[in-house]
Amino acid sequence: MSHWEKIGSRKIAESTMFTLTEDDLVLPDGSEKTYTKLALPDFAGVLPVFENELILVKNYRYPVDRKILELPAGFIDEGERPREAAERELEEETGFLLKDCQKLCEYHPIASLNDQIAHLFVGKAEKGGVINHDIGEDIEINPLPIDKAYSMLEDNEITHPHTAIAMYRAEKIIEDLEL
Repeated sequence: MSHWEKIGSRKIAESTMFTLTEDDLVLPDGSEKTYTKLALPDFAGVLPVFENELILVKNYRYPVDRKILELPAGFIDEGERPREAAERELEEETGFLLKDCQKLCEYHPIASLNDQIAHLFVGKAEKGGVINHDIGEDIEINPLPIDKAYSMLEDNEITHPHTAIAMYRAEKIIEDLEL
């Protein structure tokens, strides 16, 4: 396996959500390269099932200037476990509580740009929580019958990548849930 040796690094931008750095590298063949990295916190999301519906949200996303249909998700706080973050985000965004769940997968959403890890879960949800949106969040709760949600996925009406991955990974599990 080839190894790239870092010989220098500098921060070029930072915000409350990310850090952008440039690393100076020496490649295995001896050539030099500058590589830009975007550091983001890991995040967790859950595909919640309530009765015969998926509890999705429409979340306003400024870069595309529209609401995107997606699963409840968010950054993992320091010291928090991925499942705890998924449970917290579900309640904050929808007011639903996670009754039971299982992990679907973890992966690197943009391995060419950062080392962030996405943790996805699926599980039964129940009413009884308290919605607590962050300042600036514009979220609508959007429960969908399971068959309609999968039809929307196939028709490319659900384009959010983490949601699509979770839905494809969870399809058999959802079929086996006792609703």
